[in-house]
Amino acid sequence: MSARTKGRAVLESLAEFAIQGIVLGGLYALFAVGLTLIFGVLDVINVAHGEFFAIGGYLAFAAIVVLHWPGAAGVAGAAVGTFVLGLGVYPLLLAPLKRRLGARPRGPLYLVLTLGLSTFLQSSLLAAAGGDYLRVPPYAGGVLDLSFTAVSHQRLLVLVVSIVLLGGLFLFLRFHREGLAVRAVAQNPDAAQAMGINLPRVFALTLALGVGLAGAGGALMAPLFNVYPTVGFPLTIKAFAITILGGMGNLAGALVASFLISLAEAFSVMLIPSEWQNAIAFAVMIVMLLLRPSGLLGGGGRR
Repeated sequence: MSARTKGRAVLESLAEFAIQGIVLGGLYALFAVGLTLIFGVLDVINVAHGEFFAIGGYLAFAAIVVLHWPGAAGVAGAAVGTFVLGLGVYPLLLAPLKRRLGARPRGPLYLVLTLGLSTFLQSSLLAAAGGDYLRVPPYAGGVLDLSFTAVSHQRLLVLVVSIVLLGGLFLFLRFHREGLAVRAVAQNPDAAQAMGINLPRVFALTLALGVGLAGAGGALMAPLFNVYPTVGFPLTIKAFAITILGGMGNLAGALVASFLISLAEAFSVMLIPSEWQNAIAFAVMIVMLLLRPSGLLGGGGRR
């Protein structure tokens, strides 16, 4: 093999890893930005976040495979369905605990509560759908030939829709009245309440938006990953690392950290065995905690 041929092969491999990392980064961003949003506004670490990812996958399977909906309608239905489920989490679970505790610290109890919700949702999915691995047919067939590599239309679709959803979230938070209320509560809930903002409404909306993004991610990735009750748990653990890397409560930091981690994982296979790939995020997290505990862009959320 000539040096030129070897060089082209290396470039093709690098391009393939880069595309894999970027597509995976879109998924990580959907997941981690939602988790970060919830923490930044409610000061709650949602351990059950991954179960809403799984619910999104199951809803997509039910809509597309069982009910024969078009792929776009199935993904949209899964995202909306997860959003609606998320609307009930704050008023039914978190708000009653908050009322009982008053001014006492609630963080550890919220953590235990969302852990219980995670276990309950996993058990419910297992009872309702069984433990079999399910797969949704691809939403888009074919591949795009870029001369130096090829990427499937399905992966491109995941990336494009992820960008659209995240862009929509940032526009909502910047320009919409409800989005501005969410930002105000994240900065100072007491001042926001004094200005007439309905805190329970904002908390419920924020939780629904966060888990809705996770559900959309589960629906988008259903053709690429198997759907089963605990499919979202590893992502939840990785999202914690991404959230810490980007800065607790910092949405822009979570977005940047998602792509940094995904690209690091994609390129790591050139240097280390694939079995170590999932450890990359946590290795980066440990280094960040030692060198810059506030994260890449600093902590967001409440001041």
